[in-house]
This record gives sequence, C-alpha cells and structure tokens, in this order.
Amino acid sequence: MANKEKLKSQITRIVRVWIPACFAERGIHVAAVCEKNFKLFVAGQTTEAIILGSLCAIGMLILRIPYAPMIGALVGVTALIPYVGAWIATLVGAFLILTVNPFKALVFIIFLLTLQQIEGNAIYPKVVGAKINLPAMWVLAAITIGGNLAGPIGMLLGVPAAAATYALLKEATDKRETHLKTQEKEQMGNSHKQNIS
Repeated sequence: MANKEKLKSQITRIVRVWIPACFAERGIHVAAVCEKNFKLFVAGQTTEAIILGSLCAIGMLILRIPYAPMIGALVGVTALIPYVGAWIATLVGAFLILTVNPFKALVFIIFLLTLQQIEGNAIYPKVVGAKINLPAMWVLAAITIGGNLAGPIGMLLGVPAAAATYALLKEATDKRETHLKTQEKEQMGNSHKQNIS
C-alpha cells in the first residue's frame, strides 16, 4: 500500500507505451472512474455503518435494553460486512442480552430486524447513492443483482461497479449528444447556404 502511487504510475507508463494511444487513454480513464467510485463507495459504506450503529444504540437506550453502547458499536462494525454482518450482530447481541434478560433479548431481535429493514430499504440507498452519485433505485438494483450473481462479494462489488458503469455511460451519452447537436447545426447551416445560393 505504501508504494501504490509508484505502482500506479508504472502501470500507467507501461499501458501508454505498449497499447495503442486511443485504447490506452480510454483504459486509463475507465480505471480512474472505477477507482474514484470504489473510494466513494467505501466512504458511503462507512458513513452508513456509523448511522446504523448510532441508531441501534439510541433505540436500545430508549427501549432500556442492556449493553446499548457496546452492541451499537458491534452493529456498526458488522454493517461493513455485506449480508452476513447483520446476522452476526443480531446473534451476538441477542446472546449477550439473553444472559441478563430473556424478554429484552426478544425485544432486541425484533427491534434490530425492523431497523435493518428500514436501513436496507431507505437509509442505505440514499446515503451510499448520494456519495457515489447513483440514484437509490440503481443502488438497490445493484445490490440485488450482485447478490444473486456472486453472493456477499457480488453485493459488495455490485454498487461501485454499477456506479462506475453509470458514470461512464452518462459521460459517453453526454459526449454523443453534444456531437449529434453539432452535426445538426452544421447540416442546418449547409442547407441554409444552399437555399441562399
């Protein structure tokens, strides 16, 4: 990791020297967009984990469930693990609370499952989507498709891959649209000149 900038410049140099210029520049640009989106995704995922952990701790304090700060921190940390993180937090938290009060353990399970549904359908798409400039609908689609194709790893990589694809497609569409508008103006100018002559 300490030499990542040097490694990046070496790879860029090799690509520019050995691959035709048009392909090299396009490949470097695609890699830069993917890198940017993955960094933003990690930042969004971390923000979402902090929000979830804080909401869990606050909810547990309101419901007077024991070990609220500790379990809230556990929920926040395990939220970084896609798919299985929620189950780990639920099982460990419920076991800890069960040693003190079995009824509160049941209340905790119901509370956390409800909170995770709200987080998965409302908070996560908005927070992560806002960070990577991907609409919430596409974040949910990326998680669903990625999870179906490759399980937890697909869920983790599906969102940044969709964000990079979305950004590249938007960029290409804008460029193409500008090109088409320029062509239309030139054709209108040419037809106008012909009408005058």
